[in-house]
Amino acid sequence: MESPKILSCYREEIALEVSRVLPKGEGRLDEMLRYQLGWSEDGLPNLGKCLRPSLCLFASDALGGARDATLPVAVAIELLHNFSLIHDDIEDGDLLRHHRPTLWQVYGRDPAIAAGIGLWTLAYETLVAAAEQGVPAGRVLEARRIVNDACSEMIEGQHLDLSYELRSNVTLADYLKMISGKTAALIGASLSTGALIAGADAAEVKGLGDFGRQLGIAFQIRDDILGIWGEGSATGKPVGADIARKKKTLPVVHAFQQAVGPDRELLRAAYAKDELDEQAIDDVLGVLQRWNCRYFAQGLAEDHRSRAMAALAQTELLPATARRQLDELTSFILERDY
Repeated sequence: MESPKILSCYREEIALEVSRVLPKGEGRLDEMLRYQLGWSEDGLPNLGKCLRPSLCLFASDALGGARDATLPVAVAIELLHNFSLIHDDIEDGDLLRHHRPTLWQVYGRDPAIAAGIGLWTLAYETLVAAAEQGVPAGRVLEARRIVNDACSEMIEGQHLDLSYELRSNVTLADYLKMISGKTAALIGASLSTGALIAGADAAEVKGLGDFGRQLGIAFQIRDDILGIWGEGSATGKPVGADIARKKKTLPVVHAFQQAVGPDRELLRAAYAKDELDEQAIDDVLGVLQRWNCRYFAQGLAEDHRSRAMAALAQTELLPATARRQLDELTSFILERDY
């Protein structure tokens, strides 16, 4: 499936700005930051989807904002996202990201923790540089508040995610609270800050933020589906990876809530093990299939897509072309295979 225009039209500008703000020194820490951002031999980062910075720039463009003024905020959001990925990979024990070894696998766990903190501080230095592009100080301060609140939610969501691995009684409400922070908060903040830097009023900023949060929930649910059934060649992770890590992603949460009899006992036994072997993973996959967990998850993602579009309908200033592009993006997110 072809990526929507939102995910392609800003990539070069984002990569150039990331290249500009990343440290160029010879030290190990500088090298690690460049590695995390996919630094290539020609000096330009090979970034991931660029969803969050692209949404920030898109919202600003659609509302008449200046690209140069918004770019530092968009790149700061991408750096903060990568800070979270570094620490998530360590905490989850992930060995691959974007089809290459994770930072902690290459440089070690403790150095990678320090690199994540380094990206955090660099992100805030980059964000306040928007003032140098003529953005009023009040808007820069408010953008910082929005992003910082989102980061606080993101960290709390990651904490909940890790704690759920030790529980068998995670509810759908628990799960939605977790992903609303871990994934959706920063996506919502991306659109909110883009609208804010463009000079939109509080109602428009909130409306786009609400759209982004619902989009983020749908995005994470689709990630959960891919984390179990996605092809490794597309996702960069082995099939069943989330089950092997005993992650309480949506399909598993649904199975624990719905399965009865032998299937429920099988789930309990599998997730009580210290490590799940291939047979245990196959057993869990069988339970998920029998209880239609994949279809339930996709249906819930569609529901949050509808909620996102309902929030978008409450905004007043976006032109029709921008609304169509966001609609295309939501469709892509729910159908993507990576």
